[in-house]
Amino acid sequence: MASAAASRLQEERRQWRKDHPPGMTAKPTTAKDGSTDIFVWDCKVPGMKGTFCEGGLFPFTIKFSPEHPHKPPLVFMPKGFFHVNVFDDGGVCLSILKEVVPKHLGDVSGWRPSFTVKQILIAMQELLSSPNFGSVANFAVAHLKARSEKEYLQRMKDQTAKYKAEDDEDA
Repeated sequence: MASAAASRLQEERRQWRKDHPPGMTAKPTTAKDGSTDIFVWDCKVPGMKGTFCEGGLFPFTIKFSPEHPHKPPLVFMPKGFFHVNVFDDGGVCLSILKEVVPKHLGDVSGWRPSFTVKQILIAMQELLSSPNFGSVANFAVAHLKARSEKEYLQRMKDQTAKYKAEDDEDA
């Protein structure tokens, strides 16, 4: 099954190079031996205009399994990333990255084999710019927002400044 997954990911890479949203990057990593690791991708998405993320370029890693596309990938932000939907270890809490549980939520929420790398990046951009406080992964962030909206927004703006977008070529 790994070869089917690798073939799918190679096709995803070809499609991404032909058509991807401006400012976003997604490319397989290079293994220690210099080969391409098609199962681990380095990605970046810009913050959405008009949000506290505007001006930022946020890095994350997508790790695909040999069962791709039948199993959802894992997505990790840098460790310590401050966001209500990012766990302490950097793991991302996003509905499209969850395995579908039959008969749960009407089977409408969760990973679908038809989802593409492009759709993952767009969903990540939306999540980072519009946090989902209905699905808390980081309680420290939720508590800060509840205690002081002003401090919360300043912390988010400070983090955006840390990941300031530079002239980064689309990959």
